[in-house]
Amino acid sequence: MAEGFDVVVIGGGAMGTAAARTLAERGRNTLLLERFTIGHGFGSSGGPTRIFRLAHPDPQDVLMAKLAGDLWRELEDRSGEVLLHTTGSLLAGERDGATAAALEEAGVPFERLTPEAVAERWPALTFEPGTELISQDDGGVCMAERTVRAQARLAIGAGVSVREETRVRRIDASGFGVDVDTDGGSYHAMIAVVTAGAWSRALLAGAGWDLPLVPTLEQVTYFTLDDPSPLPAILDRTLDPSLPYTVPNPEDPGAFKVGLHRSGPVTDPDERTFDPDPDRVARVRAYVERRFAPHSPTGASDTCLYTNTPDLGFVLDRRGPLVVGSACSGHGFKFTPLVGRILADLATAQPAPMPIERFLAERPSLAG
Repeated sequence: MAEGFDVVVIGGGAMGTAAARTLAERGRNTLLLERFTIGHGFGSSGGPTRIFRLAHPDPQDVLMAKLAGDLWRELEDRSGEVLLHTTGSLLAGERDGATAAALEEAGVPFERLTPEAVAERWPALTFEPGTELISQDDGGVCMAERTVRAQARLAIGAGVSVREETRVRRIDASGFGVDVDTDGGSYHAMIAVVTAGAWSRALLAGAGWDLPLVPTLEQVTYFTLDDPSPLPAILDRTLDPSLPYTVPNPEDPGAFKVGLHRSGPVTDPDERTFDPDPDRVARVRAYVERRFAPHSPTGASDTCLYTNTPDLGFVLDRRGPLVVGSACSGHGFKFTPLVGRILADLATAQPAPMPIERFLAERPSLAG
């Protein structure tokens, strides 16, 4: 006989642990299934750091980030750990003024800086004369793996049952509630929340809900400044169509990583390689030579998976007893505690803390 729960959450990364914790705190008997182990590096939530920023070209994203920032601080209070460092963020090369307009509309303060002012504030950085630069003080760095583990710990403390190294084979939503078959047994729940990242499409398609979620293989390369000094989180639109981004490690002065956003090939999450692409490593090193003071590559690169939608937006939706949480396309981690709350709202038929129509699966850009 299948073991019964109110909700089963499939996928124990950032969004899954956030959703499971919130559901348990609302009194739901919750099971969290993780294919690997909590905090693993095979998907999209591993590694030490991620960017947090309020600077977006869409005012709705700015407001969403503000709300997420409040929930990050609540999560820190609950966990007793530092999970979000405020380093400031820097956007280089805004050409159309959309980000500045969005920040102004949302009432978020920011500064327009000259390259000379940037060099005074962050001596390790160099930008060409005339570069448009926007600084926003509330941006920073999320401690990624630490956050996942903290959320899982809080979830267990709230009563969540966690099954690690448990691969879900099939989801059946054709009857009353949801039946979930795994390689370790079967479970029944009224609701299933699917937060399995790059594995979500296959699981949902098997349950009759096919979504255009496409995994790609991405990577970052690590460096350290020869003379350590503070760095902001950086998005640079001036040099590379793949949008180089820089994430400092505030707990390791002078250390930072650089990646090329959405530059990797489509991949199968079960067949992916963990070897970095030498061409992208070379492109990143050339970029760092141009932008940063004397530094040294650490010799390390990490790979991870993005799960992309055609419009690069999230999918946060419910169909019958199935809830999907795919914070997609490489820019979701900063919203982790907010997405967890939205997924719990969807699972318990509660109103979300913000409009989510643009994240529904039936929007034209996905349905077409």
